Amino acid sequence: MRVSQPDRYLLAKFVEENSHLLTGSLLDVGGQDGKRYRRYFPHITKHTVLDPDASAKPDIVSGAEKMPLADASFDSELCMEVLMDIYDVHAAVKEMARVLKPGGHLLASVSFMSPLCDEPYHFWRFTPHSLRNLFANDFTDIRIEHRGGYRTERAQNWIRYWIERLDLYKKPLLGRLFSLVSMARGHLAMMLDRHDRSAANKKYALGFNVVARRK
Repeated sequence: MRVSQPDRYLLAKFVEENSHLLTGSLLDVGGQDGKRYRRYFPHITKHTVLDPDASAKPDIVSGAEKMPLADASFDSELCMEVLMDIYDVHAAVKEMARVLKPGGHLLASVSFMSPLCDEPYHFWRFTPHSLRNLFANDFTDIRIEHRGGYRTERAQNWIRYWIERLDLYKKPLLGRLFSLVSMARGHLAMMLDRHDRSAANKKYALGFNVVARRK
């Protein structure tokens, strides 16, 4: 059972809308078992998952800071909600650039206004400015998107609070009830944020999505 969350919806939508940019061989950095986004890449020739958690059964058990891979060995890369859990994030971005072929695209995302997770390995929060600087040396055509706004951030943190407080993933019936409420609240919040283009709303985000091309 999964409890409906606005952020999960927005992350999946981002990957789906940009999946055509990732072609050939794909390296899923920190993708655990690789199942979450695999359905968006039926056109990929090879989907390889790299993750440090052996229990997730990735194709390659390794951290992103030092990958056991040859230079320019992949056509495309995916790195969703991972960078904030890597302490030496500069080394990880350098490694992702090293194993990606020139001209290859990267899709990535990070959280911003969200609860702590993956403790004790949740190290960083990124702004659009830090992300642009982080990728600037090795990537070009960098596009950074806000994910959600003020209302979506409130809806997401509401459901995350109750997931933790009531341990909803271990209570299927209660979890399904909260999921229905969260879905309705989340979609209303996302709709209102889409129509609110004010400077105030732009200061709020669940996180940021990145599209970049290897130099």
